[in-house]
Amino acid sequence: MNIVEFAKKSGFSTATVSRAFHEPHKVSARTREAILSLARELQYYPDPTGRVLVQGRHDVLGLVWPLEVEGSDALFAQRALASLTRQLVKNDLDLLICPVDRTNQGTVSHAHRTLLRSRCDAWILLYPRRHDELIRPLKSSRKPIICLMGRVADCPEWKCVRLNQQSWIKESLERLRDSGSRNVLFLGSRPDEPDHEERHTAFHELAPIYFGTHAHFLPGWPIDSASLRSLLKEKEIDGVIGVDDRAALAAVEQCHALGIRIPEEMRIVGIDDDPEGRIATPPLSTFRQPLDEMLRWAVEIALRRETESKVFDSEFVPRASLPVKAK
Repeated sequence: MNIVEFAKKSGFSTATVSRAFHEPHKVSARTREAILSLARELQYYPDPTGRVLVQGRHDVLGLVWPLEVEGSDALFAQRALASLTRQLVKNDLDLLICPVDRTNQGTVSHAHRTLLRSRCDAWILLYPRRHDELIRPLKSSRKPIICLMGRVADCPEWKCVRLNQQSWIKESLERLRDSGSRNVLFLGSRPDEPDHEERHTAFHELAPIYFGTHAHFLPGWPIDSASLRSLLKEKEIDGVIGVDDRAALAAVEQCHALGIRIPEEMRIVGIDDDPEGRIATPPLSTFRQPLDEMLRWAVEIALRRETESKVFDSEFVPRASLPVKAK
């Protein structure tokens, strides 16, 4: 069955049928559901070859998924994928995932081939890196690139969807100060990852405003437990901002080992709203990133319905490790 035959059965024009599948924002929800319902009944779907010829696109997005960032758990990436899936369903798009482990040259070589030969309309690059060896094949793919959770300074033409790092770092510092902390530590960071570097820079610029010379850093990943314990004791740290929730949870663990009470003697906050933080002892205060909105915007850029990069704000989630101060 071709689109002309299906349109006759549906009672709609071929243009309306095409829009229901490929440009849903141009038809009403009622019209689209009527067309899709009949399509499911008749097991009809437009010919993808014809779609490419007529519309000049495949309705396929590519996602570059770096495996080395979070390891086998990849909790944050999975949440990002769940948010992206909702946009795929809404816009009737397919997804091509390009997995890569930058520490494994075999997967890097495979990613190079995938980026160059795959038929998708745009690539979403999760966790971009400075001096990334994926930059060359991504440029050579001649596809729009949307960086998620960071930007690549060497590629200013690439759009990016990222977090306002200044705002949540500033709010963390204010909440720590107001809760009674006097010596604050920024814990962790992965090298060459713009997202983490932006957080480190924001802390470096803002912490002296709130804590003067009593602001400290312990960069690196994974967290060096011995160095952390030593710093907590020697500098009398009583407030910790983790570069993410996993770093903050590492601080919780070392406080337990040292007998430091949370939140009486130590206040701790992270970012990402990791499920492990919710069941930690005590539960971890954190900042929740608006992943649904961030992925929606990334898809809008990929579909060329939006043309500008965008920065989003996160939301504080108070729990026992940094409770809200009573007024």
